[in-house]
Order: sequence, then C-alpha cells, then structure tokens
Amino acid sequence: MRRWVKYKVSLKYLVVALLIATIGLFLTKITIVKKPTDYYQLQYRAAQIMSQAIEAISKERKVRQIPINKQLDPNGTGLIGEEYNELTTTLGNLDAKRTSTNPDFAALMVKYFQQAGLKSGDVIAIGSSGSFPALLLATLSASKVMGIIPLTIYAIGASEYGANIPDFTFIDMLKVLNERNILDYKLAAVSMGGNQDQAKGLFFPESKKTIMDIAKRSGVYLIDTGELATNIQKRLDIYRKEAGGKQIKLFVNIGGASANFGDTNQSLNLPNGLVFQVSETPASTARGLVFEFLELKIPIIHLLNIRDLSIKNGIPIDPIPLPGIGQSEVFFKYNYQKWIIILTILSAAGVLIKFKNKNNYELK
Repeated sequence: MRRWVKYKVSLKYLVVALLIATIGLFLTKITIVKKPTDYYQLQYRAAQIMSQAIEAISKERKVRQIPINKQLDPNGTGLIGEEYNELTTTLGNLDAKRTSTNPDFAALMVKYFQQAGLKSGDVIAIGSSGSFPALLLATLSASKVMGIIPLTIYAIGASEYGANIPDFTFIDMLKVLNERNILDYKLAAVSMGGNQDQAKGLFFPESKKTIMDIAKRSGVYLIDTGELATNIQKRLDIYRKEAGGKQIKLFVNIGGASANFGDTNQSLNLPNGLVFQVSETPASTARGLVFEFLELKIPIIHLLNIRDLSIKNGIPIDPIPLPGIGQSEVFFKYNYQKWIIILTILSAAGVLIKFKNKNNYELK
C-alpha cells in the first residue's frame, strides 16, 4: 500500500530560499543595462515631426481666431476640442485626450511598426475617428520617417474633447500640415462616423447636416452606403484600390468608430496595441475592419485605451508640460543579466530540493 507523506517545510529552509530570491532580485535590478532602442533615431525624428505638427496646428487656431481653452488644453496643443457640440458622438476622457498629445506616441508607433516588420515602401491602412487627432498625427509622423505609405479613411464624428470643432476638424488640420510641408498625405475617403457610421443618435438635431457639410467641403470621397456592413466593405474596396496592387501590411485603428472597431461583444475585448491574431473572430457583418484584417492574417494596431497604452510603454499620463523628446521609457530597452536570474532560481530551488531529499532520507 502506497504511503503518502505530507511535508512540513522547515522555516530555516524557507528563510534561506527567500533570502536567495531577495538577493537575486536586488542584483538583477542593479545590473540592468538601459540602452536606446535600435530604432531610437527614427523614434526621435517621428516625435520631432509630430511636435512640429502640433505647433503648426496651435498657431493656425490662433490665426483663425479659434481660442484654445487652457483649462482643457493646458499645453496649448490645439488638439483638444470642446466638451460637446454638433460633432460630438460619445463621452470622452479628457485625461486620455491630453495624454495622447504627447509626441512620445509617434515614437510608440515607430516601435509598433518595427515590431510588425514594416519596411520603407510598405502600405498600411488607417481607420480613424475624430476622437484622437493626436494619435492620427503620431501614426502619420511615424509613417513619414519610415517611408511607409498610409491610406487613411477618416470618420468626422468625434467623442468629447476630440477634433469636434466644426470649422477645424482633422480635415482642416491636415490641409494646414500639407501647406506647411510637414506632412504631405491626403485622405483616401471620409465618412460621417457616429453610431453605425451614420451620424445617428448625436446630441443635436442639426448634427448630421453639419457633418455632411464638412464632408462636402472637404472635397474627399464620402462613404455613405446607408448601412454599417456595406460601409465596412466599401472601406475595404477603397483601401485595395488606393494600394494599387500592393499588399496592405498593417491596419491601424484609432478611436472607436463603428466601421473600424466593430459593433460586437468581441470588439470590447480586443487587446490594445499591436495584435497579430485573436482566438476568435466574430461572424457578424458588423465586426469592423479590425477583424476583417485579422481574418486576412494582417496584423492590426488598436489605439483606444490610452491609459493602458501609456502604462505598458512608459509614456507619462497627462503630463504638464509635455516632456522633452527622447526621455520617456518608450525610447529605451532594458537588458537583464540572465545568468543572475538563472542562478537565483537554481539556488533557491536547490535549497528546497535539499530539504525534500533530507526528509526522504529521514523517512526511510
């Protein structure tokens, strides 16, 4: 008959193992080597371009006599809109909007592009709402320094504090940046945005007309098929046509526009940042471009939960003033002395194994 023995670990052995682990952790921390990333210069240049773009946009608002509310936008970026107006689609987090104006996000996009294996000449698709104009600037700035070709479809509606000023949407911002030779990209198309990508359920009865007027004034093709599912497919058709036969290597979603983010339960569980695959793609025709591209084995970058993105990548949250370029953790990598970690694990485990063997001997 097999005899089961319940081991009671001696406090002496536990203390020794814990002491070894503590010393190992301490040595690991003090021997970390902090180095710039292999693509530091690209990150730095992308952040510089985004910073120049912000400065140009801020100045243009003053020229157009569109005041910058320093209570909402203490850094004076010009990228923070109003709380709600005709273009406002949903609630928005002011801290998140301000955090996104940090040029560090251009450096983060370079990091993601590098991790995705993008190279000069590659084509990417961008789907953006007006909720985070700064993140669209970050993506375009990173594209410029890496020689990537971005195809952007822009949904005009924006959540609170986004690009929701009717006379100064991202469409207007991009034209300013074209004129200043900071960014030379054009929009591939626009849509209304809002619920179902049809400007439904907005705060004001005149909202849809205001959005339609902005779309017409832009001179850019307006996607308006009448249904979310067909709007999604129309976007895919436009991306493929604009790609000119080249393969689209990546899709970037900025904000929560229905056509991009989807209108499914799985959309809410989509991870932030660079995503290569998910365990399951919804079958719904309203699943959004994020899942359309993932189904095609094309990676995506999902930019929505700004706090999560910031914490994971060492970007300050809502800093006042904005930090200098090249200082935050997103520009650096850390090398750990692996031999210390391995030795610590083996030593601590060795102590516990010795205790077990000793007990086995005593039981014989």
